[in-house]
Amino acid sequence: MNIKFNKRKIETSCILISFVLVVVLTISAIFAIADGLFSWDILPENIEKIAILFMSASGLIIVATFLISLMVNLSLISLNVEKIANKINKQEQEADEK
Repeated sequence: MNIKFNKRKIETSCILISFVLVVVLTISAIFAIADGLFSWDILPENIEKIAILFMSASGLIIVATFLISLMVNLSLISLNVEKIANKINKQEQEADEK
């Protein structure tokens, strides 16, 4: 199956989204840990549940973007290996003909 889309653009977008979310999630986790350790009670209970939902969703999106990036890279690797194999086969055929 040959699907036509810009694989590099998808890979770059996934990496950018993942990077931004990792930074935001890290900062949020630091505040959440500090809130738990020092009992700051920064956010009201309802907002805190929304923040936990946001952090969980961010984690899932990070995993999804990583998997998409991995699949795109594996696809690019397989295409390049196929090109290299075709070049080697052509060289071998030319050598056999001589």
